[in-house]
Amino acid sequence: MQRVGIDEAGYGPTLGPLAVVAAAASVEDTAAFAGELASLGVADSKQVHKSGDLGSLERVALPAAMWLSGFQPDTADDLFALLGESAADRATVPWMAGAAELRLPLAAHPLPTWNIRSATALGLHGRLLHPRHLNAARRQGVNRAAAELDVVRTLISAAVPDPAAAAVIGCDRLGGRKRYGDLLERTWPGQAVDIVEETAPACRYRCATTSVAFLVGGESAEPLIAAASCIAKYARELHMHLLNQHWSSRFAWLKPTAGYPEDAKRWLHQLGAGTTDAWSDELVRA
Repeated sequence: MQRVGIDEAGYGPTLGPLAVVAAAASVEDTAAFAGELASLGVADSKQVHKSGDLGSLERVALPAAMWLSGFQPDTADDLFALLGESAADRATVPWMAGAAELRLPLAAHPLPTWNIRSATALGLHGRLLHPRHLNAARRQGVNRAAAELDVVRTLISAAVPDPAAAAVIGCDRLGGRKRYGDLLERTWPGQAVDIVEETAPACRYRCATTSVAFLVGGESAEPLIAAASCIAKYARELHMHLLNQHWSSRFAWLKPTAGYPEDAKRWLHQLGAGTTDAWSDELVRA
């Protein structure tokens, strides 16, 4: 049966992209598949990633992306392309210009190769929303939550264009949102969406022969959600690596940032408005 896991990374930071990823596979034995991925270290990216050490996350995220896509990303540019971002998207932003030269893996040597027996990969889908995208949406009256929700809708549609496909879709719960029926009606226009459950821990729906669940702590319930979480976090970390590499090469005294609100304030203050004003829309989420 086709299964899809969707998760995001970077919803709360001030700097860097919000990454949303969908991982799809045909799973023959769900218990065996969960066991195989667990043995490979797949878990919520918050558990896998160690601050200051990209290797632990890279050992999971990069092989996962390779298995799902059937393609080996040799550079950050390659990985971003798997998530729908082209070099042209980054052409006008100086700190993103090094993506084609940033060789992968950065820290995980040797890099493991996945040999999954209980499932067949069906694809990898994603979207990277940079500050300029979120700022442009906000100017049009679309807040961050709505922008993320629209990306989730497009990823579901890309992974399962026809709800008669008998798929099982799991998505980590999006903030405090409690209802998703309208989202699914927009995903599959003209198709009836039935509410199975709308509770605090889980919102479940059925459309034709496809079931969709939005779950609190979805990474522990569906291994593909965990895999998507790790890939999304890894893509975001690569973009933050490029950002820090660019600005720290210009100002050797500048300590790198992970982009979260308090440290982002420190980082922006150290650079000074005169340095960042020209790039504020590219750098900072309004």
